[in-house]
Amino acid sequence: MQALTIKQEYSNQSEFYYFLCSDLHFGNKGQNKELLKRDFDEAKKLNAKIFINGDWGDFIMSGDKKRYHPSADAYGTDNNINMTINEAYDFFSEYVENIVMIGTGNHEVSVSKFHQFDPTQQLIYSLNKAHKTSIVHGQYSGYIVLNYHRKNNNDVKRYKIYYNHGQGGSAEISKGTIDINRHMTTKTADLIWLGHKHVKTCLPSEYILDVNNAGEIIQRERAGIITGAYMHIYHQYNAMKKGYNISYGEEHMRGLQSTGGAILKHTITKDGIEKRITL
Repeated sequence: MQALTIKQEYSNQSEFYYFLCSDLHFGNKGQNKELLKRDFDEAKKLNAKIFINGDWGDFIMSGDKKRYHPSADAYGTDNNINMTINEAYDFFSEYVENIVMIGTGNHEVSVSKFHQFDPTQQLIYSLNKAHKTSIVHGQYSGYIVLNYHRKNNNDVKRYKIYYNHGQGGSAEISKGTIDINRHMTTKTADLIWLGHKHVKTCLPSEYILDVNNAGEIIQRERAGIITGAYMHIYHQYNAMKKGYNISYGEEHMRGLQSTGGAILKHTITKDGIEKRITL
């Protein structure tokens, strides 16, 4: 876990954008490449800072007897890790100036556990070396602290994001709100951000009471989001020609999964930070 602090001056700029996404799943044949490019193009157009909260790669390999099936592998080769990193590298290179952080999810962790190799570290190293950037390894969880200040002014406005890739199974009924609330009871943050569940959820206004430096009782607004996956939610195929190619959701009686990330917009005012989350 780590705390990543980003300092930004708002003397000549009042609006700031951030693109939060997870579960990109490069290497899976079912990846929704059109949606992925659309969202990243929009983030680049807004000059948004991009944060990726794990599972950027699929990394389901032939040694994983529980989950592997060749019909889900986009490459059909024995160098799955290399091919996944290469594809992600080629895609991210177009947006490298906007990417601030790439984190690790359970899919990347499985590679580290069983193959003694951190694919996130290798991806970031390659991007930074080629493009002279400073992308940060986000690990599995941590804080993103957004500090806004005026030039030569110590008046700092702060917004804290706690992120965790996520744990457990799918959350079709609760939409992940139980996990968000668990983190809200143990973490101090303005925004709790999870991935992993392949659902899209937003709790925009959750309040707690506090006492400020003047001894006044105030209410603090918090939010919670879960970003969706970049996977096609269904597919149609001819089993006589292509064989067994059933989707995970179809096989396990899962509902249609939510897709895509979230845009966080901050408008700096004299009274504080106006927040808007767009899913």
